[in-house]
Amino acid sequence: MAAKKTKILYLVTQSELGGAQKNVLDLANGLKAKYDILVAAGPDGGGKLFKQLADKKIRYFELRWLRRNAANPLVDTAGLFEIIGLLFKEKPDLIHLHSSKAGFLGAIAGKIMGIRVIYTVHGAVFEASFSRLAKQLFLLLEGFSAYFKDKIICVSDNDLRVWLKYDVAPAQKLTVVYNGLDLTSLDFLPQPAAREHLFSQSANLFEAAQGSKDELKIIGTIANFFPEKGLPYLIEAADILINKKQLQNLLFVVIGEGPDRLLLEEIIEDHQLQNKFILTGSVSNAAKYLKAFDVFTAPSTKEGRPYVIMEAMAAGLPIVASHVGGIPELIKNNQEGFLVWQRDSEALAEKILELLNNKSLAQQFGLAAQQKAQGFSLDKMIAATEKVYFDEKK
Repeated sequence: MAAKKTKILYLVTQSELGGAQKNVLDLANGLKAKYDILVAAGPDGGGKLFKQLADKKIRYFELRWLRRNAANPLVDTAGLFEIIGLLFKEKPDLIHLHSSKAGFLGAIAGKIMGIRVIYTVHGAVFEASFSRLAKQLFLLLEGFSAYFKDKIICVSDNDLRVWLKYDVAPAQKLTVVYNGLDLTSLDFLPQPAAREHLFSQSANLFEAAQGSKDELKIIGTIANFFPEKGLPYLIEAADILINKKQLQNLLFVVIGEGPDRLLLEEIIEDHQLQNKFILTGSVSNAAKYLKAFDVFTAPSTKEGRPYVIMEAMAAGLPIVASHVGGIPELIKNNQEGFLVWQRDSEALAEKILELLNNKSLAQQFGLAAQQKAQGFSLDKMIAATEKVYFDEKK
């Protein structure tokens, strides 16, 4: 009779496909042969994660009351009892929590049920684009729930420093496991094919590119539309380059979707950039089309160790990114790309223009980034995470 497999439950707040969900998906898929794996997430984000899990034959549950922005304590209480019910039914040996809401509710539920709790920090939520009062509240909640967590994984050295600085959790509970990429699975389309696909997906893109596809320079990013992605600053940079410097051969493209769409559309309209700044919406396997961009940007105000920058590096793109979170651990300024201070649209525009005007420098950055990306090992990430699961077990 075969021994019963250890059961691991991954819990993440939203069912979108962001960095936290990619981490969950990679771990679940990488460990499913050794362990009994299941994943649970809330409905926010449209269930894209669930489709990926189904394709990989990984069991999943949609938790109706697990919501990212719920301000109603009754909703969060319902979410807590829903998680407890799932733990009671499935009886996992450990739960691995991702994102702050799932991290808070899941930690309490795990403590109640006597289950080992692991939590991954994908950027400190108390350093995000919130009011000072909200940041203090998030800091208190993270500190409170840390008591119920057996081990806390930081995806960057910066996250570890921040958690130690604010004394959010005891040092012995904290460890670092870097995000990794499965480089063998990356399948970037060459630039012409990548661009043709994007043009076919958006009438506005096609209109903007008419008659000038050969000369067109595309500055782009892949991001969900949340405040911490800093997309208004990219729109302001586009305004500087297109309206003020009169560079009409530029097109700004953001692949993604999210709750800030209407706000971003208003800002784009205010700057009269409707045919020069395009929000494509969600695109399946978006990283495949990275080479459509001449310059990749990441104007974030909060990050952990972003997968999308790692993928852009693997694609050999020149990058302009904010000096926040774990980004400087991936990109050294003037080596693999340019780093600018967050919320600085002028600097963002200046560095984008420098790369557009200096093709040899752009190629140099892209090659250096691509070489560095060869060290982003998914196997190392999975092995290090597995070690956390079973080391120092209480």
